[in-house]
Amino acid sequence: MGAAVSEPARCCVSVEGDDFDMLLDKGEGPAKLGLDVNPRAEADALRINQICGGLAERWNSTYPELQVVAGDRIIAVNGCTGTAADLLRFCKEGRRLTLRIRRNATG
Repeated sequence: MGAAVSEPARCCVSVEGDDFDMLLDKGEGPAKLGLDVNPRAEADALRINQICGGLAERWNSTYPELQVVAGDRIIAVNGCTGTAADLLRFCKEGRRLTLRIRRNATG
């Protein structure tokens, strides 16, 4: 089975205002997340520069009310926080990812 946007019963739970979870499943083969991030913009988050296809684009099509956009930040991966470098590593290593997204406060 190929890569997919996960659709569990609780697909997306808003947490503390502008935070929500983005659930992605890379499947068995290589899968492109489709997130261009800047690991040097912030010490403890990955700032999203743009959506460039892949699973993120599919997520945005499936959940238009929770689209991930440039300026949003990944603040945790699979419940783990850390430095931007840690978060990037978690994204690369994991197969099933729960990305905690924080909206860009300056909108």
